[in-house]
Amino acid sequence: MPPSMEIAVLLLGVLALEMRWSASALHIQQAFASPNLTNNFVVDPVSRKVYLATVNTVYQLNGTLSVEVEKRTGPVEDNLLCHAPQLPQAPCEHPKSLTDNYNKLLKLDWEQGVVVVCGSVYQGFCELRRMGNISEIAVEFPPQGEKTVFPSMLNIAANHPNASTVGLIFKSHGGNTRLLVGTTYTGAGTQFFPKNHSKEDLRFENTPEIAIRSLNIKDLSRLFTYDINPSEDNVFKIKQEVKTKNKLNFVHAFIQKTYSYIAFNNDAKMGHKESQPNSILARICLDGDSPRKTSGPESRKLTESYIQMPLQCGSSENIYNRLLSVYPAEVHAEGGWEPYLFGVFSKADRKAALCAFKFGDIEEEIRQGRRNCSNSPSSDVQVLDSVIQGSGAVCIQKGNLVLQPEQLDCGAAHLQHPLALRRSLKALPLFEYPALSSVSVDTVHNHAVVFLGTSNGRLHK
Repeated sequence: MPPSMEIAVLLLGVLALEMRWSASALHIQQAFASPNLTNNFVVDPVSRKVYLATVNTVYQLNGTLSVEVEKRTGPVEDNLLCHAPQLPQAPCEHPKSLTDNYNKLLKLDWEQGVVVVCGSVYQGFCELRRMGNISEIAVEFPPQGEKTVFPSMLNIAANHPNASTVGLIFKSHGGNTRLLVGTTYTGAGTQFFPKNHSKEDLRFENTPEIAIRSLNIKDLSRLFTYDINPSEDNVFKIKQEVKTKNKLNFVHAFIQKTYSYIAFNNDAKMGHKESQPNSILARICLDGDSPRKTSGPESRKLTESYIQMPLQCGSSENIYNRLLSVYPAEVHAEGGWEPYLFGVFSKADRKAALCAFKFGDIEEEIRQGRRNCSNSPSSDVQVLDSVIQGSGAVCIQKGNLVLQPEQLDCGAAHLQHPLALRRSLKALPLFEYPALSSVSVDTVHNHAVVFLGTSNGRLHK
């Protein structure tokens, strides 16, 4: 959730739906008011505990929203031009000042019993706290006395209050736990970097826009590393010379089937022709239960399976070109259940709309794009040349090559480069309303019930 939210106090309520003959209403049964801006929260479905991350504090609440544990995480002495103090070989000469900690990432790892909490201070440093008692550090990282600690192991979340961070935890091939993270670049040339003409640029040196990291707490020497050799195959990093044309603002990361999806906007396109969509959906294969043959314990390479497509909500001159929120949900249709991606999109004038895309259409567009890239030159797909892994390779005709279903879904060894579809996947608005900002979907009696939040605190059903 972006920290620039307009509501300073979050009320978490257990809501009861009271049915009457003439109307129905939502009544708050329990509530917890945070004194600080809230960043995100997550509910443990087993214990029903609520973990809430706010600026400078994380909370552990019980099922009735009473505080069980409160832990301060900031402010701390910090400077954007300093490496994390946990890096023993990197002292800092720049003056430090008290800096608020925006807790950017909050994820539960039930199997390992830890809560992953990543803040904006110390270049986006992460802590592993204990589930059930969030005040305790579950794993001391980096390990005491460890000398082989690299900045890339410490710099994970975005290091600025207004820069985005999204992530998810998954099990990869071989049973290893991994963390997929998307972060906005905050280095030199952005509005986030200190305007002191410094040549130091820690965000570019150490943090790619998208990365898959190790989260196996039994292997501390590799914790938070890119966990593959060479490491460039597990990161998605925009080239320095085209950073200004690729200002990625991440919205959400989620899992659907055996794929991870990352929704984001390319804000560098804002201000161009109004009909130009800048909302993007990217897909990466997780390879958790894939039947494909492998020669070792490594997961599929991020660069091999990465593919992205533009999303367009609206048509003609009525296009909502900025994605604000997405939510995957099953919708009951003829013949059974069908997965959809619901999204809230906005325009520059704050008008907003709800659109829905079939995952079946998303999957078919990806398969067709890979067919086109492998079998003939096509204007519909291109090798993404803005990233460091996109140099050299292009979509060229390869004779009568026929890709297998697994290769159509997740790429092939002959083209280990991220791909981009040029043609937008389009949908017409289902609902239009000013200032929509978030969406959530549930299914009740075979009906899809959509909850829409607004930036001024309203809830529409």
